[in-house]
Amino acid sequence: MNLIIMGPPGAGKGTQSEFLVNHYHLLHLSTGDLLREEIRQKTKLGLLAQDYLDQGKYFPDDLMNQVVATKLTKIKTNFILDGYPRTISQVKFLEKTLKQIKAKIDFVIYLQVSKDAIIKRLQTRLICPVCKATYNRISSPPKVDTLCDKDQTPLVQRTDDSDQTKIITRLQEYQQSTQPLIDYFKKQGTLKVINANQDKIVVNQQLEAIIDSVVNSAKGANYD
Repeated sequence: MNLIIMGPPGAGKGTQSEFLVNHYHLLHLSTGDLLREEIRQKTKLGLLAQDYLDQGKYFPDDLMNQVVATKLTKIKTNFILDGYPRTISQVKFLEKTLKQIKAKIDFVIYLQVSKDAIIKRLQTRLICPVCKATYNRISSPPKVDTLCDKDQTPLVQRTDDSDQTKIITRLQEYQQSTQPLIDYFKKQGTLKVINANQDKIVVNQQLEAIIDSVVNSAKGANYD
């Protein structure tokens, strides 16, 4: 089973991806993690990515395409794509890559959240700068205040999470860039929209229902 998880900043993509990894044994492919791994290994792609990072530039489509394609070619199936694709051209490249390895995206999860909920979540979000684990002061606080549960590193807040004006700008930019993707996947019939304003356990249950439905439909089609 292969899927894409989408949603604005603060929608809970990381939290729900962790649930899917633990519950369905999928591999979580975050573009940020993939880039950091290439940089750590000092590959050709990693050195190029580091150069863009040092200059404070956005990573171009062709670079992200190659990073994702390199990973997908190795694993082929049972993955969650998080943070990719972000443009229609990336979608087209992804489809071409998956066709080459005889794989496909089974469905796309879109976590829909209200603007007010996102602002509240981001303003109370804490991140471990080492392992990248995410916490929330209200809904999912660390066991020891301001320390990561996994490695006891002091947690930090992203500077753009504390400023409401910056959050709203990020949301507007996300909506503008993502709407064409939402329309594309909706037209394909692969888009599954989840109300992510609710408690994460309720969202987990919605995910389970969707996956069970997709799996059962596939079994029925094979039986026919």
